[in-house]
Formats: sequence, C-alpha cells, structure tokens
Amino acid sequence: MTAELEQLQVLWLELRTHVDRLAGERQQYQDFFEQASEAYVITDTHGTITETNGAAVDILQRRKHYLRGKPLTALIALERRNEFRQRLRALLERSVPAAGSWRTIFVVPGVRIDVALSARLIEGPSGTGGICWRLEALA
Repeated sequence: MTAELEQLQVLWLELRTHVDRLAGERQQYQDFFEQASEAYVITDTHGTITETNGAAVDILQRRKHYLRGKPLTALIALERRNEFRQRLRALLERSVPAAGSWRTIFVVPGVRIDVALSARLIEGPSGTGGICWRLEALA
C-alpha cells in the first residue's frame, strides 16, 4: 500500500508542477496582452466584452470593470450599429475575411471617435471561443 501511495504522491507533484507551469504561461500572456501598445477587446461570439487591454481602455475612456459584460455594440454610434451586427454575423458565418477591417464610430463619454476595427475569431476546443477585436483610433 505504501508503494501505491508514494506513486500517487509522485504523480501529484508532477501534476502540480505542470499546473504551476501553465499558470506562469497564462500570466505571461496576460501581461503581454495588458501591456500591448495596440488596443484589443475580446468578446464572446455574441459581442459581449470579456476582456480589454490598457490601450483599449484609453480609447474607450471607460474602466475595465464598466466594459466587462457590456455588448461592444453599445459603444458604437447608433447609426453604425446595424453595420456592426451584420459584420459580426458575417464573421461568425465565415463569409467575410477575418483579416478585413472597416471604419466605424465609437461613442465615448461626450466624444465620437473614428476607429478602424478589425477582428479575428478565437478558436477553442469546441469551435469558436470568442472574437479578438483590434481598435485603432483614427485622427
């Protein structure tokens, strides 16, 4: 019985080491994402914001906790929302190249900002896991 227990302890330590390594890699990704000079917003497939990086927060002029859980559509000018929804559907149906970009207008507190927007699907183990949006404020 003690040999089996020792074997389980060895397996547990190996598993713990693997989990710690994965946690370190995830933290590296998170740090890279947060400190990127380009603005990124991650949404689920319905367009609801799950993550934003610091550069996106600067463009959108809202705090992260405010943005999380909000539909990205709600930040787009009313007259541009239908176009955004159409492009989102087309992206999910893969009928539009994911690398394509277009101009839209974001409405931030008291200001309208012209933005170049592009998107790519994030593939997960069971299909599309979300969308990564790149925002570039235009002068």
